[in-house]
Amino acid sequence: MTHSVGAKQISESLSGIGIYNDLSIAFDKEKGHRMGLFVPGWNGRYMKGESRDLLGFWRVISATYSKPLEKWTVNLKAVEIKNNKQIKKFLIEIGLPLLRNWLESERPETWYSGHRHLQIGLNENLTEYCTWETHNDRTINKKTELI
Repeated sequence: MTHSVGAKQISESLSGIGIYNDLSIAFDKEKGHRMGLFVPGWNGRYMKGESRDLLGFWRVISATYSKPLEKWTVNLKAVEIKNNKQIKKFLIEIGLPLLRNWLESERPETWYSGHRHLQIGLNENLTEYCTWETHNDRTINKKTELI
């Protein structure tokens, strides 16, 4: 297992956004979990509404805002070495720009309640990606696209 991009590359791609100094970056040593059924950050707690269509995707990178902790976090998952080059290309060209757009979006004050997550995942064949934005246990937005 390896990480497709490092702290320097993530920092350079997010440099200049308003919350930059408030961000922490975590590098997980394990592969990302399957996306879909469970509330991000809560083991065993199910999402409200239908999210089974995302079960074919594995989380690669995510961003979180937690109101109780008043904390922004970017989390990068480890990937299998055999997929590293493709995932690195995806992160640089698509994943990190999507993350940046989400992190620097203007939001009303009410947005900051609870837990907010943006997960970006890839399917097993690395031919399609998804973005999944949640607020606590509800889906706000989800989208899948071909690479």
